[in-house]
Amino acid sequence: MDRFIEQKGVDEDQWNLTFVDSIDDYYYEAAEAPIEDESSPNSPFIGKTPQECHQLLLKLLEDTESEIMTDYFAIMDGRSTQDDTVLLVCAERDLENEALAWPTVRATFQVTAASLKCYHSGHSSVGEDLERAECEHDNVYRGEWSTCK
Repeated sequence: MDRFIEQKGVDEDQWNLTFVDSIDDYYYEAAEAPIEDESSPNSPFIGKTPQECHQLLLKLLEDTESEIMTDYFAIMDGRSTQDDTVLLVCAERDLENEALAWPTVRATFQVTAASLKCYHSGHSSVGEDLERAECEHDNVYRGEWSTCK
């Protein structure tokens, strides 16, 4: 996990991400390198869909009262270890606050924290970033580092 924090051009003022790989632990602050514990090979998030990950985060919040946002998150998957990208997820809700959809966009790690903040504040959306990603050769959202202008 350390390489994602240290080497990806992440602005320390923008950094506020927590690596969650258990639904039993209490999470209350952003991760800092070096991360002393390795990610669990038995994490309940492995192989799950964005919807399933969202449900696990909701359970974590309910059971531990962790201080995390559950409707805006990033998934590190098998591809993350190959190209340093993540899957950004935003749970879309209806007027009754029921989750309806979990749109995603593949993004570089360095834009993750800022993008999630923008989704949360309503200044951007996964859909907008997905449109920006579609002009890239690999369909990965790069934010200000985009090759498309």
